Amino acid sequence: MLEVIHISDTHFGPDRSHMIRGANSCQRAEALVAGIRALPFVPDFIVHTGDVVNDPDPASFALAAQVLADLPAPVYYAAGNHDEASMMREALAFGPLEPLTVLGGRLCYRIAGAAGEKVEFFVMDGRVPPEEGPHGHLSDSQMSAVLDRISGTKSVAVFVHYPLTPIGSKWIDEHLLVTNGADFQRALAAKAGDRLRGIFSGHLHRAVTLFSGGVLSSCVSSPVCEFTAGPEDTSCQFLAGGAIPFNHLTFTADATMVKAYHLPFPAGS
Repeated sequence: MLEVIHISDTHFGPDRSHMIRGANSCQRAEALVAGIRALPFVPDFIVHTGDVVNDPDPASFALAAQVLADLPAPVYYAAGNHDEASMMREALAFGPLEPLTVLGGRLCYRIAGAAGEKVEFFVMDGRVPPEEGPHGHLSDSQMSAVLDRISGTKSVAVFVHYPLTPIGSKWIDEHLLVTNGADFQRALAAKAGDRLRGIFSGHLHRAVTLFSGGVLSSCVSSPVCEFTAGPEDTSCQFLAGGAIPFNHLTFTADATMVKAYHLPFPAGS
């Protein structure tokens, strides 16, 4: 059995006063860390699926590194559309990992160490140039690297910032997904078969669980603010001041369990 904590979209700014949609991102991230530290167990590792910072600058990554250093287990990071991979590698402490590709400065790797011996955990980088928009795209080299590394003898799970397949909300499905995500999910399912234990993402600032093409996908929300996600929404609205979310993932020999936590936070913060 493996216990994993999934967090995302902390959006740190360059100092502790940074506000997003009326919320102090540093204070809410500190509450997130405190909540994880208060759990009655120590996770095997923690994955942050991107948008660690709001703008990719050294001061923001330095503050993120300082706050997230208090997490009680090794931490792994996926690059979000607000991040920059070289700054992440320089500023943030990663757990043991096996790089899968260095092309284009991507953060694409397999999680190593004791947990990686039990399950094949892959972290992928779907960033595109900012001027192209907030969607993601997976390079052929990354997809090949992951597919080639799947042994066929162990369970498989993938972490990436952007969801791969539609969630049933017009604006999100048009703007925020991996453009070739459905194709990669089909290839992944074909290679891993019934050993594929799930695809885990962030980016939507909204908790979503879906089962598509026989594959479990789970998206964790942001501690800073949520996005609206109505079926007919043609724009994205922000909901600030909510609870502090994270997901507790349990991987057993025959099950994947996703337990959602929503920690109270003082009103107006």
